[in-house]
Amino acid sequence: MNEILINILSVVVTVVVIPLITWCGTELVKFIQTKTNNVKASENLTLATNIVTNAVKTVFQTYVEALKKNGSFSIDAQDEALRLAKDTVKRQISDEVRNYITANYGDFNTWLTSQIEATINTLKNQ
Repeated sequence: MNEILINILSVVVTVVVIPLITWCGTELVKFIQTKTNNVKASENLTLATNIVTNAVKTVFQTYVEALKKNGSFSIDAQDEALRLAKDTVKRQISDEVRNYITANYGDFNTWLTSQIEATINTLKNQ
């Protein structure tokens, strides 16, 4: 009787428990990778957004503000301010963050322009 019980238990462990443990381990690894990727994605976007915001503030303080005081903030000056902000961001942003943005949002320059414009709008309305 004990031998039959041990054989049945052995079959149950082999057929049910071991595959279940393997599946749980696989799912745990997937879950951890998802959380790690989400954290890294969040860090990349936060870093990129902070760099863009600081670049816009810097260009405003050092370039735009003076032109506005003189009444000479023309369309050409706006284009120059955008170029200055883009150059500032491109000098500061890492290749890893740039590659992340390109992989997830498409063209980096298009993303950058829209982020700068959105940041200007946000800062104007504060």
